Amino acid sequence: MSSMHSEPGSRRARVLGAIGAWLLRLWCLSWRKRFAGVEYLDECIAGGQPTLVLFWHGSYVPLFALLRGRPACILTNSSLRGQVIAQISRRFGYATLELPDEHGRRFLAALRKARHEHVAWGTAADGPLGPGGRIKPPLITLAAHFGFSVQLVGVAARRAWRLNRRWDRMLLPLPFTRVGLVIGEPIQLPKGLDKAMAARQAKVLEASMARCALQAQDLLR
Repeated sequence: MSSMHSEPGSRRARVLGAIGAWLLRLWCLSWRKRFAGVEYLDECIAGGQPTLVLFWHGSYVPLFALLRGRPACILTNSSLRGQVIAQISRRFGYATLELPDEHGRRFLAALRKARHEHVAWGTAADGPLGPGGRIKPPLITLAAHFGFSVQLVGVAARRAWRLNRRWDRMLLPLPFTRVGLVIGEPIQLPKGLDKAMAARQAKVLEASMARCALQAQDLLR
């Protein structure tokens, strides 16, 4: 595990993470899961192709269970929320890497130090605080810089709570409902992206993520 992991973490984060993981394990047992495109991620992992899996912040809760069993490292930050996410991630078998909040030199240095330890990496494309549904262009620059492919995720549930007062409109699938997960094919990014190019690429990927979400909805039929 990387030395950048936020272990042991605050006591409060450990307690909240343990409770959250326990509840989610029980919660997801009754889901009827439908998958499409997961083989693309599995092929990247098997082939040792570094890949960055991007999902919306509002859909991260079901992903703990839906992708369980795959070796991946989840990028988090040092906030209490980030520490709780890290604790839950570890209890579902994922590694975690705590990164500085700003996508600057310290951010790049931390990821450069750990990037050879894992093949699959995951993070919320619009996290940690939004705006919702907007990919952060620095993530695109980061993926291009390190030669990661990008894989986009769509999640849907037939019956779910939507926390509409949150900026990310978090999705919480109800027990016994059908849940769909779609992962897109790996997308290779050109190196040397400037800010304008990264912003344009982010817009293109946002449209692709919207298509993944629609495909996930189709799995619920």
